[in-house]
Amino acid sequence: MNKIKILSPAKINLDLIVLNKRNDNYHNITSLMQPISLYDEIEIKVSDSKNVLNLQFPNEIAGFEENLITKAALKFIDYFSITSHLNISVKKRIPVAAGMGGGSSNAASTLIALSKLFSIDNFDALKGIAIDLGSDVPFFLYSRTARVGGRGEIVEPYNMNEKLKYLLIFPNIISETKLIYSLLDENYDLLKSEIIKPYLKKPAFLNGKDFILENTFTPFLIEQNEKYLDIFKILENLDFDAYSISGTGSTIFCVLDSKKNYSESIKYLESNEDFSTMVAESFEGWHFSFD
Repeated sequence: MNKIKILSPAKINLDLIVLNKRNDNYHNITSLMQPISLYDEIEIKVSDSKNVLNLQFPNEIAGFEENLITKAALKFIDYFSITSHLNISVKKRIPVAAGMGGGSSNAASTLIALSKLFSIDNFDALKGIAIDLGSDVPFFLYSRTARVGGRGEIVEPYNMNEKLKYLLIFPNIISETKLIYSLLDENYDLLKSEIIKPYLKKPAFLNGKDFILENTFTPFLIEQNEKYLDIFKILENLDFDAYSISGTGSTIFCVLDSKKNYSESIKYLESNEDFSTMVAESFEGWHFSFD
């Protein structure tokens, strides 16, 4: 095998609760995370190039050195003593700085694809590499719905009996994770805001039981940009009652009730020039093609 293609899915956080700050300056969290059918495409080829690794990736998103794909590939090459040289190319679809884990997914997908390409079966080693790359990377290695804990290193697969559908709203806001975490550390009182309280916890019916869509970062994101609040009000008026923000923003997602017809409401949202939308669904398992 000389070439492999892999789909690298985005994720949403059905809930995201920050428990406390750790001594190592990370935060302990609990989050039910799910891969969805919005994905990048990554192709890896064995190369005769003089360079150990060539990467074709949009430079305005991330340069070679800081790219998580580069870091993942080089760590894999070093750990498993790979002597082949590689070309990696990426078709990007997942929005950047949108709380959907695009970079982390790309890193995990690279590790999985390389393990398939070189017929290496050592998932524990991949998990060790993954946590060094980023807090969301271990989750993406599993490519299935999971309850994630610690700072991201604890991944417990969660059996989802139904395929969920979502409306995704991209408000064209760049959200910086480090900044949002620093705001949380500096001002926990925002969690008590009476203005924001109605939007903090939204009920949904998932997997045959009641579930609360909740994100600790919601008030801090609204504090940074009231556009979130404006969109929430539109959703309430259109009878979208189960919605939240993914990660540290900026993507808003609505869980679509299979018993409701949202076609007119979605058309209305699609006509709004202040944000873009798409419909997606849960997306479990790895999807490859080989050559």
